[in-house]
Amino acid sequence: MEFALISILTTVGGIVLYLIMGAAVKAPGKVLASKFASLGNMSGKTYNEIKNVVGVENSVSRTTTGDGQVVTIRQWMATGYHIVLLFDSEDNFIGISNETSV
Repeated sequence: MEFALISILTTVGGIVLYLIMGAAVKAPGKVLASKFASLGNMSGKTYNEIKNVVGVENSVSRTTTGDGQVVTIRQWMATGYHIVLLFDSEDNFIGISNETSV
């Protein structure tokens, strides 16, 4: 009887700990996703307007399109969330290249 109770308590405790740890690990991504969601439609926004809400990106690179347009690729990443935004040569938002949430 005592062994069965200890086994049940250990199992339940393990499941609860697993759920708490999973939520804690994904929390930064949920916060970042929420900040982006608060921006609403980003059309017409500048990099600085977006950065002021969500913070500085984790990665930035530049590329040139076939028609010679310079595009800046900015990525924000937090556990459980990743978004890639494109900006023109004057740092105006062009669009979302990729967004992943787990």
